[in-house]
Amino acid sequence: MPEEAGRGYKEFSDMADRACVVLVGTRFSGNIGAAARAMNNFGFRNLRLAEPRAEINEEARTRAIYSEAILDNAAIHETLGEALAGIDIAVGTTRRLGRRRARFFTPPELAEELLGTAAPKKIALVFGPEDTGLSNEQLDLCNRLVTIPTGVEFDSLNLSHAVAVILYEINRGFNFAAREKLDDARAAEELLDHFERALRRFGFLPETGDPLRTMLALRGMLARGGWSRAEIGLFHSMLRQFERRLE
Repeated sequence: MPEEAGRGYKEFSDMADRACVVLVGTRFSGNIGAAARAMNNFGFRNLRLAEPRAEINEEARTRAIYSEAILDNAAIHETLGEALAGIDIAVGTTRRLGRRRARFFTPPELAEELLGTAAPKKIALVFGPEDTGLSNEQLDLCNRLVTIPTGVEFDSLNLSHAVAVILYEINRGFNFAAREKLDDARAAEELLDHFERALRRFGFLPETGDPLRTMLALRGMLARGGWSRAEIGLFHSMLRQFERRLE
């Protein structure tokens, strides 16, 4: 596994260890099991049930294929307030965009928000009952809100589907950030290689007497500058133009 990709996986794993999925007032055992399976699919392990109206039974275990351990370790709380004890960031899910609400995140925006949360902050992703969703009082206990825009009139998702969408986007957001860092590192290395080839052709490197020191200095400049890919592309174009003039 490339170093940056491995670091991205570790960042996600650390965040997932500090996070929990909270199901509030769930009516159907099957949805508890299906939510556990979605959690396992996307790297989350901590499940809390608040005010449950369904139990973890055989149906739940049948739906939680290969994810029974999540059900075995699930914590059960009488109220959402109890389930959120010790939580720093509580993310409530809702499809109602009322004026009383705080700023809404889409799932990709939520993933970006969580990327910036440092340890040891603990995170709860809160999902309401299948029939009513989270109440205003329950949403007031959350300091972040996320909604899944469907783009159609029928915007009510099955509970386990909503869990899967949001956890997928968080997982994807961390992995995308890791790949982006890896791509940026490769782009920087390619520019340094181009600089070295061009400077040798210009006759600059031999004159310094220490090519390695020059390249290390360029590497430091590139790292401190935080150049964008567009800026890196501009330098490639400039170097190619100089090379053509030499020819």
